[in-house]
Amino acid sequence: MMSSQDDYEPSEEDYEIFEQLAKATSSSPQHGVWGSSESDATEPPEILSDAELEARQRRSEVGRLLTGAYGRDIPESLEPLAKRLLASTESYLPTELRKALPRVRDELVRGDVLPATPAQAAQRKAYDPMTSEWTLYQVWEHQLDRDRKNLSSKGGQARHSGTLEERERLARVMTILTRHTPVRKLTKRDWQEAYDAALNVRSGAKASIAPDPTDFDELMTDKPEEMIGHERLSALLSFMKQIQEHARRILDLTDVRPDDLVINNVEKRDSARTREGVPFSQSDVEKIFSGYIYVGALPTNRSKAYPFWFWVPLIGYFTGARTNEIAQLDTADIREIDGLPCIDFCPDAPKSHEAKRIKTGEARHVPIHPKLLELGFLDYVASLRQENQKKLLGDGLSYLPGRDDEADHNKEGWAKAAGKFFNEAPKGYLVEIGVHVPYDGKSIYSFRHTLETNLRNARRDGNPVDQSIIDAITGHVAETIAGKHYDAGATNEQKLKALMHLPIPAAIERLTSYKVDFESRFGEVLVNSIANHRKKRSRTL
Repeated sequence: MMSSQDDYEPSEEDYEIFEQLAKATSSSPQHGVWGSSESDATEPPEILSDAELEARQRRSEVGRLLTGAYGRDIPESLEPLAKRLLASTESYLPTELRKALPRVRDELVRGDVLPATPAQAAQRKAYDPMTSEWTLYQVWEHQLDRDRKNLSSKGGQARHSGTLEERERLARVMTILTRHTPVRKLTKRDWQEAYDAALNVRSGAKASIAPDPTDFDELMTDKPEEMIGHERLSALLSFMKQIQEHARRILDLTDVRPDDLVINNVEKRDSARTREGVPFSQSDVEKIFSGYIYVGALPTNRSKAYPFWFWVPLIGYFTGARTNEIAQLDTADIREIDGLPCIDFCPDAPKSHEAKRIKTGEARHVPIHPKLLELGFLDYVASLRQENQKKLLGDGLSYLPGRDDEADHNKEGWAKAAGKFFNEAPKGYLVEIGVHVPYDGKSIYSFRHTLETNLRNARRDGNPVDQSIIDAITGHVAETIAGKHYDAGATNEQKLKALMHLPIPAAIERLTSYKVDFESRFGEVLVNSIANHRKKRSRTL
């Protein structure tokens, strides 16, 4: 019927004129359930409940859609469609109906939302009974399994450990947001409430599923400063849409599409867990340099040991460099500059093999702190050069290629392998020694903020460390035009003078040298670990 109508569609003004003409020829117009009579205004007003008022408003909007104006009776032939429209838009607010109804009508006519025949209805319900009680977590597991079996996939969560860990947590969070309800039982209103609730997820909240599920309210907070940051929220919403679509298109567990819902844009906001992280406290630093890497025996759950364990935290503390900048260093990057032993943090050509990269793209020199020299850092470098090794900390680390679209800006690189050892629960070093719990903002990267905090505190205490010198050490881009284009930058001598303001933790003061405190302690375990790694991933000059 709808396709046979004329191209011309009367406007509401046309209908109003028609109504006025009709009133002149009829003293008792008839009105159905979808309209309302103006003569009612002469009668005592009817007292309606909120639900009755809302129901009347919904019927009025449906009537307007199907007739072109408010207050008109719809043709008897369109009554079934009108009822289906009401049923299909129950989860929308009355104020949203004018915008939503045309799309829902079109989908109903095509049979996409509500099958037009019993055969189509049966087909839509042809899901695997084994999935009838699956929550969003099981849907994610199904997607992950398909990803692993897709041998042609060049990326994906299954092939990136950091990505996989993050996605697994997000799957638990979205399961809690849907109150651990099987996907088959989620209504459109349930989906909408889950997306709305995502805006109030608490940073660092416990997120567990069976057998010890986290309650919905435990995940929520009404304090903006406690909520997850905008980047993590965007990732959650994006992944939730993806899993919802997998449940709909692949598993036939829901008819609700993300496009059917009102999902607000995420506004920028900060949280305790930001992209940059937070600095270590003084007690954190003491714990880090008093753990099994530096003192005591190797834990029973560790059968290997590598030099990067010892050096990454120390270099991080005394340079404030990014994790990937440290992990990717070549032996050639340790050299004398302006008469001072320095670390040359420099990028490679983007297309070169296992290219080193710097976030800002600009190389910088950082003088080597005297304490690192005391611990035998240059002796360690000399031994690697004697063995013709290209990478400074390559023993135990591996290069993780970026995805195809990151060929010129790989965010994976060497940092993933180093980060996994230090940060990942449950065996990560920082986790085991009690410094870090997942999503608290602390990681091996936090040494960058620790140096910044220490040098700023030194300035506050009266020791003049200019911010431009701190930025030159950490590699922050100058914010002013003068700083970017006219300032020659801090000299290495100025940088070293600033670094001398760093407090030396008692745990570091107790260390003797790499050879004594690490190489000798781990003995054959260290020797065998290095030898086995070089057999598999040799990187010689």
